[in-house]
Amino acid sequence: MKVVELRAEQGRAIVAGVPLGGGTDGRTWGLPPDLVEALQEWARIAASTPVGAGGPDPATDAVSRRGRRLAARLSVELAAPVDYQDPVTGFRVALRAVTRTPHPPPMPVLPARNGEAGTGDTPAVAVDGTPLTPDAVAAEPTPWGVGLLLTALVAGVVLLANLALAAPLIIGLGVIGLLVDAAVVAGLVPALWLNRRVPTWRWAVYGTFVGTGIALVFLAVAAFR
Repeated sequence: MKVVELRAEQGRAIVAGVPLGGGTDGRTWGLPPDLVEALQEWARIAASTPVGAGGPDPATDAVSRRGRRLAARLSVELAAPVDYQDPVTGFRVALRAVTRTPHPPPMPVLPARNGEAGTGDTPAVAVDGTPLTPDAVAAEPTPWGVGLLLTALVAGVVLLANLALAAPLIIGLGVIGLLVDAAVVAGLVPALWLNRRVPTWRWAVYGTFVGTGIALVFLAVAAFR
């Protein structure tokens, strides 16, 4: 994907090496008029703002922050990554992850007990009386149907694979073969345990535990016969 450069030069905003604006010596790139005007105003202010060599200057800091925000919006409007050259520091800031929603939506106000506002010392509660937190409000519902289906599928595959691989050991070595299979399974437990709370993967982990447990039961019965 082509990277678009934004910089301010002699009081004009330069987008992809071309002065921003109408006329024969510039173009607007199909940007909204308010963004074009804001970029041109930012470039004029940047040209008239002296960059001092001393400590932090509120005026130059404001120009730098304004340029970053405009570069982020430019990336959104052009649907392309933007390299923003800061007129204050001269550094290039790469904006690579800007999408149509550059900021997360505001957190909804938590309802309080008895319909009161969710402010102050009164804790917000759900319908069932449990306390509400921002994390609880923003959390997605648990996909029990798809998750349990994935768990069942993984459990079946693991069960068949374990039986197919360990059955020759049980037939040839008996209890020793069962111990070998148990040792192999035990080596996988730590890695599986670390993923037990990872979305999507947790269902596969549950299925692996279930399938392995059932397989060990069948193998134990076969080994002690």
